Amino acid sequence: MAKVAPELILDANQLSNTTDIPQMDQTLPKELPKPLADFQNYLKSKCCYYSKPIENGELISVQPKIAYQCQMKILMETRKLRTEKTPYRWDTDTVLGSHTLGRFFENTERSGEAMGDIWNDYPVDLPAGDKFSKTYALTESASYVRCTKCRAKKIVECRNCDGDGRINNRTQYCSNCKGAGKILCPDCKGYGGFRHLPMLTIKWFSRSSTWFYQNSFLHHKRIRKGQRTIFWSAQQVSWSKQSSIEHFVQTIFEETPDIPLRTNIIKDYNEKHLNPTRNKYNAMRRIDFVIERLGFEEISYTMGQNYINKRNPTSGMKS
Repeated sequence: MAKVAPELILDANQLSNTTDIPQMDQTLPKELPKPLADFQNYLKSKCCYYSKPIENGELISVQPKIAYQCQMKILMETRKLRTEKTPYRWDTDTVLGSHTLGRFFENTERSGEAMGDIWNDYPVDLPAGDKFSKTYALTESASYVRCTKCRAKKIVECRNCDGDGRINNRTQYCSNCKGAGKILCPDCKGYGGFRHLPMLTIKWFSRSSTWFYQNSFLHHKRIRKGQRTIFWSAQQVSWSKQSSIEHFVQTIFEETPDIPLRTNIIKDYNEKHLNPTRNKYNAMRRIDFVIERLGFEEISYTMGQNYINKRNPTSGMKS
C-alpha cells in the first residue's frame, strides 16, 4: 500500500507578493548643455545623420567668434562709337546752306562740328540700377556726303535697257524703268546724298565681389547663416580707377584686433577689382560698399574616448 504524503497547508501571509512590479533603474537621462543639445537636434533633423554618440559628449569650451562679410559693388561704364549711314536729301539748307548752288558745283561733303573726346566731352547722368544702356545721336557732329553714283541728281540710267527704255530689239518697254530709261538711284534711294550720324552707346554694369574675414575657420556657407548687423557702409559716385581706396576705407573702425579689415580690403580691391580693369577701355563711376558683422560660436567637445571635435555653430543654427 502506497504511502500518502501529509497535506501541506500554506499560510497566505507567508507567500511573496507576486503583483509587485520590479524596481527599474530610475536614473534620468543625461541633460546635455544647450550647445550640444542644439547640435543633437540638428542631427536628428537629418535623415541620414546618427545623433546617438552625442549623448556621451562633454562640452569643453564655447568661444564667441566674429566674421565680417564685405560686399563691394562698382558701377562700370563702357562707351562705343559707331557711324550710322542713311540716305539724306542733298538739296536742303542743312546740307547746301543755299538753294542757289548748283548740284554739280557744290562740295561733295559737308562736315559737322568736331566730335571731341567721347569720354570727357559728353557727360551723362548715371543710372540708379546696376545694368543699363543708352544710345545718343551726336547730331551736331553729323556729316553729309553727296552720292557718287548719281552725283545728287537722284536718278540714273536704267542698266536693264541701257537708258533706252526698250528691250528685245526695242520691241518692248523695259519693265524696270517703265520705258523711261531712268530710275531712282538705288544707292541713295533718290535722296541725292547720305548722312553719316555718329551714335554713342553707353553701357553700365556692375563688378561685384564678396569677401569674408574671420578669426575662426567657419565655411562661408555657414557664416551667411549667422546673426548679422550692418557694421559699415558707404557710397561714392565720383569714383574712378585713380580713386584712393585707402582714403575710402579710413573711417572703418577695427574692433577685432586679429581681423585687419582695412588691410584686407585694400589688398582685395587692388587684386580683384582694380588690376583686372586697368588696361581695359572702361571707366569706374560709382562704388557701393557694405560690411556686415556676423556673430557665431566655436564649440569644443569630446565624444567617445579622447575624441575631440570642433564645431562652429552660427548664432541660431548649431551644427
